[in-house]
Amino acid sequence: MSAVALDYVPPEGSDSAPVLCVRSISKRYALYRSPGHLLAKALLGSMLREPPAYVALEDVNFDLMPGDALAVIGRNGAGKSTLLQILSGVLKPSSGSVDMLGRVAGLLELGSGFNPEFTGRENVFINGAILGLTERQIRARLQDIIAFADIGDYIDQPVKTYSSGMFLRLAFSVAIHAEPDLLLVDEALTVGDVFFQQKCYARLNELRKRGMTVLLVTHSMADAAEFCNRGIVLSQGRVVFEGLGKEAVEYYFHHEYGTPTGRGKIAAQSASPGTSDSRDATVQPNQDQDQDPFQVDRKATIDLTAVKQFGQPSIQALKAVITGRDNKPRRVFQQGDWLRIYVDFFVGERVEVPLVGVQLINAKGILVHGRNSLQFEAVPPSIAGEGMTLRCMQEFKLDVDVGEYTLETGLAELPKAVFQRRQSYPPSEIVPQIRLLSHVTGIAAISVIYRHHGNPCLFTHYGVADLPSHQHLTLLP
Repeated sequence: MSAVALDYVPPEGSDSAPVLCVRSISKRYALYRSPGHLLAKALLGSMLREPPAYVALEDVNFDLMPGDALAVIGRNGAGKSTLLQILSGVLKPSSGSVDMLGRVAGLLELGSGFNPEFTGRENVFINGAILGLTERQIRARLQDIIAFADIGDYIDQPVKTYSSGMFLRLAFSVAIHAEPDLLLVDEALTVGDVFFQQKCYARLNELRKRGMTVLLVTHSMADAAEFCNRGIVLSQGRVVFEGLGKEAVEYYFHHEYGTPTGRGKIAAQSASPGTSDSRDATVQPNQDQDQDPFQVDRKATIDLTAVKQFGQPSIQALKAVITGRDNKPRRVFQQGDWLRIYVDFFVGERVEVPLVGVQLINAKGILVHGRNSLQFEAVPPSIAGEGMTLRCMQEFKLDVDVGEYTLETGLAELPKAVFQRRQSYPPSEIVPQIRLLSHVTGIAAISVIYRHHGNPCLFTHYGVADLPSHQHLTLLP
């Protein structure tokens, strides 16, 4: 499952007419001195001078084709929400035109269009009708909507009892099952947990391949760069850049840090005390392996028997725990920290060479990092008897982007003869001989945050991963 724009394949017929045409739209608000001034203008009309105006949007133009995902980014006050309200019909532009084809659905404000006194099920029918669905269509899609929202028995409880996350789940589920031609989203996807975000992006990608268009107003540069194939940057109500999603992000960062305020922030960070670069410091793993990591904090142990897994019935992942290199359980890490994960597998059959792998998945469903026993020097022990427990400890350095991630693990078998000659076999010959025994998805979520202190700055890089790199600047005569 991937959400990157590079994996996006335009739908058939993508050379058809645009779904959305925005032509020279502007929005101005008259600045009246007082309510009396407003009344006088209404009564006397052109006899009074026009008051000064605040320009929220000015001369905005763009088209969206079927399957496009457009990120609208900019600082607070740039005009993003005003643009979205005009496109959704909440506001009328002062000038210009907006032409749309097909059904439009919007996730503009959490719970908008929901009656707090009605149950979630009743609100599905209300919201579906607002989106243009007939009662028959809503009934046909009702179970899929409820299953995707995954809020359990709360579906029959009044919406006023819902948390903000439950609002989002139900609103998003109704919107995407209406299968609109154009989906307008205003930061809504940042509310759900990481597992729900992954499911949302997978569903959005599926609908985009079938021709649905997405316009996303966001402050998340990862969303703009990875999910959206197009992007525009708004500044003081005007479009100052239009291009690919990643190009828009690069322009935005350049524009943001090119201001005096941005330079001040950078100077303050680089001048702050205690900014040694912990990322490059030598970190030695905990040498005390006698202590059982599952006993340090039993509440931190993850019961994998309760998590969905697939593979051979005689093999089962039992439990896991996520720690730092000090073996203390944790779920929040700074960039550059080491993550250590322990996993226990019950093995009910002979296994010639067990291969255990761990994968790190980001909130968009992108595989950021993965390794199994083939990529390590240590030789895995053969499992000759039945009813054994195999424990894996794997660690890796989190030189990754700030955000939320999930972990996956699995156990497989490779014939001993193939493993012994693994250095001479190409991957295309090894992979077909690997037999999957157990695989567990969505073990747990972790968060990677900025470093508390950093040199030269608190954030280490841009993008999914921090690659080894060097730079040298020379001033030429």
